[in-house]
Amino acid sequence: MKMLLTPREQRLLLFGGGLAVVVLWTYTTYILQPLMREAAALGQDVTKARDELRTLEVATANETALREQHRQLNETVMSLQRLLPPEKELPAVIELLSDLASQSDVKIQTIFPQRPAPPSAEDLKELAQAPAEPVVYKDVVIQIDATAGFHQLGTFLSLVEAQHNPTQLATLKISSDPKLLKRQRIKLLIRSYFSVGELAAARTAPAAAAPGPGR
Repeated sequence: MKMLLTPREQRLLLFGGGLAVVVLWTYTTYILQPLMREAAALGQDVTKARDELRTLEVATANETALREQHRQLNETVMSLQRLLPPEKELPAVIELLSDLASQSDVKIQTIFPQRPAPPSAEDLKELAQAPAEPVVYKDVVIQIDATAGFHQLGTFLSLVEAQHNPTQLATLKISSDPKLLKRQRIKLLIRSYFSVGELAAARTAPAAAAPGPGR
């Protein structure tokens, strides 16, 4: 059965349909789309925050490992530095070398520590550009001019090598002299190592006086 709508009812139906379309467009444009854009932006923020958290976790783990490596290396450096005599013991090292030479019948003419050559402009530039690093040891070259036979020289070097002080033979020059009988002119450069810094200062600092009775 076909229903006939009056003109007024038809106008109301068209108005209601148009109003529904307007409401749907308004909801989609001003409510749904902004919500969708906000949700997409929030999702991107969450993804970015998750990536930053992962990066931070990796960096924290690396920092922990680096701190542990630094601690182990620092302990190794300190233990090795304890094996070196302080720089103030240089005269004692020179005296020891003189005694060893006397024991091996090496006739020392001169013995003295060499002064390091002043740094060139290029060296100063490199030092200025390089990152500052703590100095834990210092090497001093001790020059010895002497006369000795080959047997006496070998004995002297063996005695030096047997000492607990860390030393290294840098150079050795031997030249003959017609005026010397069964002896050669010897020029030795011996590199000796010393600790520097707070550890060396602590080792050479005088011990505090113990409190006496009644104090």
